[in-house]
Amino acid sequence: MWLMPCICCFAVNDQQKKYEFKSGGERRTYAMYLPENLKEGAPLLIYTHGYGSKSRWKKDLNKVADREGFAVCYPDGFPDSKGKDGWNVGYPSQKGMKVDEAKYFKDLKKEVCKRFGLSKENVFMTGMSNGGDLCYQLAFTAPGLFKGYASVAGLLFDHTYLNNPLPEPVPFMEIHGDKDKTSYWEGDPEGKGGWGAYSAVPVAVGVMAGANRCRYIETEEFSTLRDPQRKVVKNVYKGSPMGYDVEVYKIEGGPHSWGDKDLSTAELIWRYFSKFVN
Repeated sequence: MWLMPCICCFAVNDQQKKYEFKSGGERRTYAMYLPENLKEGAPLLIYTHGYGSKSRWKKDLNKVADREGFAVCYPDGFPDSKGKDGWNVGYPSQKGMKVDEAKYFKDLKKEVCKRFGLSKENVFMTGMSNGGDLCYQLAFTAPGLFKGYASVAGLLFDHTYLNNPLPEPVPFMEIHGDKDKTSYWEGDPEGKGGWGAYSAVPVAVGVMAGANRCRYIETEEFSTLRDPQRKVVKNVYKGSPMGYDVEVYKIEGGPHSWGDKDLSTAELIWRYFSKFVN
């Protein structure tokens, strides 16, 4: 694989190396997972971490990347008024943040694809919690920036939903536990949880399906990996003229998590995205 020489990089541990670049006048950092013998022009998956999360390296994503031949980028969020790294989606603690996430990810995409010789077209985003919130936000505010989005425990906030046109058609999926005590499956229309007002997950997914002109739903169930008595309910909104079916996995009894103890999160995400690689 062709690689541009890296001048600004530094080791974090034996696995991760941080690269840095400037966006919006700020020094920003990210890590990369590059499988051996990765082909030039390979697809790129960008993973956006949760609010203040120190878990920014997903081994299950890297394992799938090894097998399927794509790169994974792990960018670091920007600190808010509490000093917690995250993505500017309008939390109360983010009031006054100047980061334009659409511009930042446009810059990041350009930086990573050029530096590592990756496809500029086959670039996808997945994110957990705050990173999942960002998937919804960018689908609304930055049409065409990514080829598809996969939110895990993410939310569609009212200020995004009600103050923007419906998004242009884009592939979208959601994985979410119905017992999530941080990002409520049933929504929080009054913002009592402290993050701001947001839609119920079925409504948020339905909005994305409506934007894609999906016309019917197919449902299947299967047992969770750790408890055969609990189910995962998969709804696929189908019939999109563009072929952009929307998928949502409801983990019965699932908490606020990446979901990998209950289903094969990384496998399902890439299986969905791979349909749109060209």
